[in-house]
Amino acid sequence: MKVSKETVEQNRERVIDTAAALFREKGIDGIGIADLMKAAGLTHGGFYRQFKSKDDLVVQAVKRAYKEMSEDLAKRIASSDDPLQALVRHYVSDYHRDDPGHGCSLAALAADAARHDDPELRQFFGKVTNSYIDLLTALVPGRDTTAKRTAAIGALAEMVGSVVLSRVVPDPKLSSEILDTVSNDLVARHPVSKSA
Repeated sequence: MKVSKETVEQNRERVIDTAAALFREKGIDGIGIADLMKAAGLTHGGFYRQFKSKDDLVVQAVKRAYKEMSEDLAKRIASSDDPLQALVRHYVSDYHRDDPGHGCSLAALAADAARHDDPELRQFFGKVTNSYIDLLTALVPGRDTTAKRTAAIGALAEMVGSVVLSRVVPDPKLSSEILDTVSNDLVARHPVSKSA
């Protein structure tokens, strides 16, 4: 039975959505194609009709995850009187720690991407990193662009690092302490930010 182009595209989108969550939850090498396709409700055989390779899917999934996270953060920032605080409090949170499948790809996959051979994936992670730095630079208060950029790079490293560390420590109390310390420290160092 021939499948319509519309169904093929819907299936492709479902695979990308599923992969975007599962790669963040399990890592790039933590799930194989067969299990990923099964999780998407499709057969393994259809994979290579939709994607050139697993690397191709990884790039598409990371792009999807970044788009979703960016849209969510943009809404949070737009609806806040203190956009930097809104960003920090959401990113450096128990919620983000506990739901990597719907969180930031940097916190979930940066270490995987650094070890990965695919230049397109590494290039995209560079773009994601630059985008976060640009966003934070715009949100950090002050007029000195160099100082704002320096603060943004430090804030991004602290934000990503705190989420990664909070996920890896087995002690729930220490995990929450890491998040609370970094979140409170970043907000205290950059009070009453202005949106760009």
